[in-house]
Amino acid sequence: MKTFYKQNKNSIFWLGCGVFYYVIVRYTDFSLPCPFRYLTGYLCPGCGITTLLLALAQGDFAAARSANIFLLYTLPFLAVSIVARAYYGSARTRYLDKFVYPCYAAALLIFGVYRNM
Repeated sequence: MKTFYKQNKNSIFWLGCGVFYYVIVRYTDFSLPCPFRYLTGYLCPGCGITTLLLALAQGDFAAARSANIFLLYTLPFLAVSIVARAYYGSARTRYLDKFVYPCYAAALLIFGVYRNM
């Protein structure tokens, strides 16, 4: 167990931050605004992720789909890849860094442009 904690210290920290942010948003209606949208008026590729996650936590898939359709359908892939990276280590999942993540980032940027047309 001690080795698991050492290997996944950053993941556990960010998961804790996410849970903390969820509790704050859920019970106080305070959320961080998107700086890209604030400065440009356009939706960034990640806009709507807080609404998406809150809707998923409540089981409202229609609201989650309208918040950010790209992330809704690719969230399972991201979750599996993060778990695989934590379980197998970065040496066995190098293909994620070299091919899959750059393709995902490109698709996310294309979605960001498309949603603002």
